[in-house]
Amino acid sequence: MSGEEYNHNVDEWADSAYRFARRCCNDDDRCKDAVQDAFANLWEHRKEVSTSKGKQWLLSVVHNNLMSQYRHDRVAEKIHAKQSLVSVVEPDLTFDIHDAIRSALQLLPPIQRECIQLRDVEGYHYKEIAEILNISDQQVQVYIFRARVALQKLLNEYRK
Repeated sequence: MSGEEYNHNVDEWADSAYRFARRCCNDDDRCKDAVQDAFANLWEHRKEVSTSKGKQWLLSVVHNNLMSQYRHDRVAEKIHAKQSLVSVVEPDLTFDIHDAIRSALQLLPPIQRECIQLRDVEGYHYKEIAEILNISDQQVQVYIFRARVALQKLLNEYRK
């Protein structure tokens, strides 16, 4: 990939990469950092990455960055939970269906949330998702099925 192709691809892929990151993570700053790091990584590997596979490669890097952050946060949460045994949760009394869907999506495991994002929002095929997330086609189908079942249960609870 040449410098010109890289610049063109940045313009073309930036919104899609950010939307993908945003669906995977609710922290706007982290999403921007993950996408920026992915583009920096793409620049470093531009000679190895073909333009035809560049977007998938970029989304894989975004996914890997966010998963690293997620793992780091889980460890930090466990440490924090041990330090403070009691936490207060304030109920949110104002929500609509969009809030319910966003909340339900956030309760899914990250890999299921990413599969749903790539399939239902971004419109990727199972094979493309498998390449992006570096898993098998069958595993993508399993994650999407499980995510949809979980979302259905969660949204039914919101309706009650």
